[in-house]
Amino acid sequence: MEWDDLKHFLAVARSGSLSDAARTLKTSASTVGRRIAALEDKLGVHLFDRKASGYALTENGTLIRRKAEDVEDAALSVERAALGRDKHAAGTVRVAASDDIAAHLIGPQLGGFRARYPDISLEIVAQMELANLTRREADIALRGVRPARGNFVIRRIGSWPFGLYAARRYAEAHGLKPGLADLSTLDIITWTKEWAHLRGGPWFAEYARGAPVALASDSRRVHQAACKAGLGVAILPCALADQEPDLICLLPAKQVLSLPLWLVVHRDLVRTARVRAVMDFLTKTAAKQGRK
Repeated sequence: MEWDDLKHFLAVARSGSLSDAARTLKTSASTVGRRIAALEDKLGVHLFDRKASGYALTENGTLIRRKAEDVEDAALSVERAALGRDKHAAGTVRVAASDDIAAHLIGPQLGGFRARYPDISLEIVAQMELANLTRREADIALRGVRPARGNFVIRRIGSWPFGLYAARRYAEAHGLKPGLADLSTLDIITWTKEWAHLRGGPWFAEYARGAPVALASDSRRVHQAACKAGLGVAILPCALADQEPDLICLLPAKQVLSLPLWLVVHRDLVRTARVRAVMDFLTKTAAKQGRK
């Protein structure tokens, strides 16, 4: 049995979908399907029930998943140990961050990084879901919450402030001025229920309880666009919103939210030259943002 077979099996077990597993593995759904069928033939057991909702592990599949994850841990440990001996700043480094941090903190500094490290190829995964560093879904992560466990090196490198914003025409129409105290009658732009615990959602739940929701979205870009369009007030990153002439800040970050920025990397990768280079780049970038 090959490790590659188990890798395909684990991707389907975690996602419940051939297409999602294929995206993770950077291959096609048909290839993933063939690998699963071949693994079932080799083992002589049925690993998944094929349902309309997706692929669900059978009892045998659940038992094999535990063993496959042990093999995965060992294989990734060997891979990290080999990478940790790398002394030349060259190769690919995968960085995970939320979309707003990726675009507005990291993005503007990429030209300088490329000029200094032409042999490093950056991959930036901009998503709200946390990347699993142990499974090498990313080499480095920028997070707003400090990991509670894991064999990681963790540094606080700065903060990511958020204020309450509105379009100028919305503010004028509703008589809003910076420092407002009552949000109960304002139209708010916030997260969908799945993400209501994130970045401003709890603040709205506490200070704008009962206020009508003009729009809920799982995208910060949509929040910004809706705010600029005059739908209501939104909690936006100051680095983004302060550059928009059509928006005004009604409440600053000290009254709304300032997330700590945690740089997280697996301890086995810290000695890798290219990973260290990216860690230093992100640390300096966050410090530069903090001085603005």
